[in-house]
Amino acid sequence: MNKGLKKALIVACLVGLTACGSTPKKSPQVVESKPEIKQPEAARITAGAYLLRAEKAQDQFQASIWYVRAADAYLQEQQPAKALALLSELNDSYLSEYLVKQKQLFQAEGLIHFEQFQQAYALIEGIEKLQGFEQRLLQAKATSAQQTQHYLVAIKSRIALKRFVVQEQKALIDEQIWLDLNQLEATALEHFQEPNQPELSGWLKLLQITRTHASAPANMLLNIKNWQSQYPSHPAALQLPQALTKALEVKPYQPQNIAVILPLTGKYQKQGRYIQQGIMAAFYELRRSHSPNIEFLDSNNLSLPDFIQTQQQSATYDFIIGPLLKSNVEQLRAAELPTPRLYLNDISQDLTLTDHQYSFALAPEIEAEQAAKHILAQGYTQPIVLAANNAYGQRMSHAFSQVVEQQTQHPVSIGFFSNTDEMQNQVENLLETAQSKDRIKTIKQLLGNPQGFEADARNRQDIDVIYIIGDPTQTRILKPYIDVNTAPFAELIPIFASSISFSSKLNNADLRDLNEIIFSDMPWILPGQANRSKLAYQMELVWENPSDALSRFFAFGFDAYQLITNLAQMRVFPSYTVTGLTGKLTVNQQGKLHRQLKWAKFNNGRVVNLVMK
Repeated sequence: MNKGLKKALIVACLVGLTACGSTPKKSPQVVESKPEIKQPEAARITAGAYLLRAEKAQDQFQASIWYVRAADAYLQEQQPAKALALLSELNDSYLSEYLVKQKQLFQAEGLIHFEQFQQAYALIEGIEKLQGFEQRLLQAKATSAQQTQHYLVAIKSRIALKRFVVQEQKALIDEQIWLDLNQLEATALEHFQEPNQPELSGWLKLLQITRTHASAPANMLLNIKNWQSQYPSHPAALQLPQALTKALEVKPYQPQNIAVILPLTGKYQKQGRYIQQGIMAAFYELRRSHSPNIEFLDSNNLSLPDFIQTQQQSATYDFIIGPLLKSNVEQLRAAELPTPRLYLNDISQDLTLTDHQYSFALAPEIEAEQAAKHILAQGYTQPIVLAANNAYGQRMSHAFSQVVEQQTQHPVSIGFFSNTDEMQNQVENLLETAQSKDRIKTIKQLLGNPQGFEADARNRQDIDVIYIIGDPTQTRILKPYIDVNTAPFAELIPIFASSISFSSKLNNADLRDLNEIIFSDMPWILPGQANRSKLAYQMELVWENPSDALSRFFAFGFDAYQLITNLAQMRVFPSYTVTGLTGKLTVNQQGKLHRQLKWAKFNNGRVVNLVMK
């Protein structure tokens, strides 16, 4: 064995390759019975035996074959670290095309063991067939594709995988196929029709039925029965996925007495009062035949332990909205209550919600994460961030950079500013025009400062987008700094911004200064909302000239109330969407509401709503 291979195996033994980097969040999945990859006991040869054969090989080509076999044996012996170390030292030039594909498959299997799904998927994405290893390839591709959100690839791989497994495993695979199907984007589903693949087409049709009739379970059940008659031999026609069967049995919440826990006095009373007004506006807007009783409780004058105890004993309320403050949310979340609850704040990631608990938040981190994903989806890969040096800017920039770095493996440069001087300095530093100007100055001095010597400073060419986290005034000041620090011969760098860059009170001059900037915000704040005038009038009856920041809490309260009768179905049907004032709303299986913001653009003195891919 050569020195490089020996060293790699020693390192693998010492560290086990457990520090392979951060692990992405896993997608929903059933407990799967994974197909065996072992050879028959009598035919098995150990990794050590293959390594001895490699030592005795006549040339590097023959040795490389035995090293690939040894790596496979290490995987069967549950030693993926050694397999990865060995494979990383092999030179592909000594391997046939068939062996290179084997090597990539074995590397992917090892990486999957350490939850390095992105790297694993990249290795095997392009391998269509691998004779003798079809089952393992399909299993590895399904797992890595699912965990990297390539759901259609995962689904196709699982359908193909069923040819190699027993009936019991087929049922488990069908359950996973259904979970993967529910992760598909609605807009992308149109392009996934596969007439030459009847099983996939059947699955897609069933998914379409559940999405079309998500708000009407009775109609959904009728259409599913019609679907079963059209696809009588489809696996889901013979046995509906358990997740779908359970979802059809879920009943909507119809509360008669609702408790709303908000800070109606003290430091956060304005936020609490705006939410209260939003809830009441929704109550009158959506007045039903049997409207519930609503009681508002001031969290600053409420003993939560006493409230919980009373609720446990008498169940005075059959639904709870709130609390708003995080410390109160954590306290109520931990209480053993059967009462459905919609918390108005996010919960810590290490905590879980029970079946009748939900969380709905306006947290800036959620907006920043969504902005990062949206910008990456537009094809940009090298963003920089300019953010106000305050708690809001720091929270948003951290959340934004985490998403970008996880998906691109590139660090994000962030420039914080507290005043106009710092704005200019940060723009010059991040775009590296300050260094370019220094080089021009040095060259002029070396040449004796000749008259007529002119040169334009160059900015960094790898940056393809800028994300700004600042209020309208800060954004207006930053934009010309960015423009003048972009070389005349270079294309202008696209600028995206957070919701705080926009204000409904901007005048025409402000709008022109912000020209071409794209930003996200809730539909309620953006122009052109059909129901805005009526609801805004109701809000302004109580609050004179409200700020956009507080107006958002009004919309938050409105959506919190209108969600109540939809929450149970939204949780079990991922495609169930409610169009709210705060955004397009969905609920994941963990009970957390996802709020999809709208995008708009400053365009020649106007704000234009965008339809973004």
